[in-house]
Amino acid sequence: MTKIIIFTKTLLLYLLLIKKSGAVSCSYFSTVELKTARLLLNVKYSNKMTLPFILRKNHLTERDDDYSAQPLAFDTLDMDTLIQKSVKRHSSLNVADSTIAIRAFQEQVYEELLAGNNIITPMCNIRLSISGVFDGDNMEFNPEKHKVNLNFNAGIDFKGLPNEIKLKKMATADVLPELEYFEDSDSHTRNETITPGKAAIIKGARIKINQESAEEGIFFIAEDNNETKVETYLRNMPSELIFSTPETLAAGKYHVEVRSKLEGKTLRIGELEYALTVN
Repeated sequence: MTKIIIFTKTLLLYLLLIKKSGAVSCSYFSTVELKTARLLLNVKYSNKMTLPFILRKNHLTERDDDYSAQPLAFDTLDMDTLIQKSVKRHSSLNVADSTIAIRAFQEQVYEELLAGNNIITPMCNIRLSISGVFDGDNMEFNPEKHKVNLNFNAGIDFKGLPNEIKLKKMATADVLPELEYFEDSDSHTRNETITPGKAAIIKGARIKINQESAEEGIFFIAEDNNETKVETYLRNMPSELIFSTPETLAAGKYHVEVRSKLEGKTLRIGELEYALTVN
């Protein structure tokens, strides 16, 4: 019989506050630390953000009045970023220990799933299932016809989250790429310097571009309005662009634009508010 592993909040705070390698007991943690972990796990945000969305024509049907909603994500956060944000909120935590604890937690979840167990946590539940048709009760599992699936759904602490999100409908024309900052990898500066031929990063929202489109991309615009387009991209995501700055950029000041159709037909332009310099 499949066993269900229940990771309670106590186990989560225990993992988040690991401070020693090897065998660890709860005696290592002070009352203050345990209370801090509970606050971390049960934090309720009073400053709720508004989630903007737009309506797009549903091309999968023949109806002219069939539209679907598309949320406009502000950013995409990885685990390292989430850990850094959590540590800033709680002075008793540090990045190294928190990373080790969460890695240990993930490894344990992975091992339990390999053993055929289901997982229940306050954040999400994971259940194993098998899909595919079996021709009779004597048929064995065949990887070409059958598949093992991981099924995720919200845990008890996250089930009510959709009801707390505030929505704001936006007109498609109001949606533009947003550029937060430009980072030059060679000079290690933000919103200041461009080093031609070196890697750079643009962070923002809705900045993913179609690299095959001549109209879309990152453009450096000189003071004489001469435009130079980026040709080489290392990462192309809605919240982050990593690329090689054009080697042909001459000394001077430049404005940076990201031009994208945002999966639509109209070209939209977002501009960095800072002027950048090639020395």
